[in-house]
Amino acid sequence: MSSAQVYLVGKGENERSIRVRRIADTSAGGVRYGLSINDGPEFEVDAARPVEDVLSLVHQGRIWEAGLVKIEDGYEVEVVGIIHPLEVMDPRKKALRMADAGTENRIKTQMPGRIVRVLVAEGDDVVEGQPVIVVEAMKMENELKAPCDGTVSKLCVAEGDQVAARDVLVEFNP
Repeated sequence: MSSAQVYLVGKGENERSIRVRRIADTSAGGVRYGLSINDGPEFEVDAARPVEDVLSLVHQGRIWEAGLVKIEDGYEVEVVGIIHPLEVMDPRKKALRMADAGTENRIKTQMPGRIVRVLVAEGDDVVEGQPVIVVEAMKMENELKAPCDGTVSKLCVAEGDQVAARDVLVEFNP
């Protein structure tokens, strides 16, 4: 039994957190996984790839075949003739984008979390890419980095604070 990996699947309000835990190899050459959606109860699924672009899933004796086509920002998954475009992302990679790209002089969260560590103080000079703050989101610690060279003009949070999506954490003077 291995530790679980969390993925974000979908886009916008259709985004779901999927926790995947590898349980065992199956006798049919596939893999049994434990899956949990949005921290709900875990259920088991047997998965196999009979051919490269097909995923065969078995859950409670029911079989689903899914066609997989890699597209620019994810996959197109076809199940029973219906195509579902899906973006699949590791939350750590998404968290690296938690800084608001549209505003170069501050860092904002994109998802709720808790401030684990503040690595700078007001008045500190920083360089672009320097670690500034650590936020725990979706049970993972994510190091947020300075979006530009400058000086920390305002710390809006302290260690232990809970933050909501789009809260400003740190402001900079470039």
